[in-house]
Amino acid sequence: MDPLWTGCFCLQCVREKEVGVVEDLGQFKKLIKEGPSCIVWPLQSVVGRLSLRVQQLDVLCETKTKDNVFIQVGVAVQYRVVTEAAYDAWYRLTSPTR
Repeated sequence: MDPLWTGCFCLQCVREKEVGVVEDLGQFKKLIKEGPSCIVWPLQSVVGRLSLRVQQLDVLCETKTKDNVFIQVGVAVQYRVVTEAAYDAWYRLTSPTR
């Protein structure tokens, strides 16, 4: 090993049904899958984790019927992050962890 570079390797563990986002000096480097992964600590860091499980968002909508009556309707939206689109889910959504 080069005596000038004595980097510290860090073991990061990602839980089942999650994917981790790794950045290298603030720039996207890779996605790590579930289980233990080795990263170079001073340069790389796990900036976040995305759940791949099905999640539910409850929304209360107010709508107008044909006879001019306003009603409130509860809507349950179920969604999940696809592994291949985890990059887009983390960097392009407004609040990816919600």
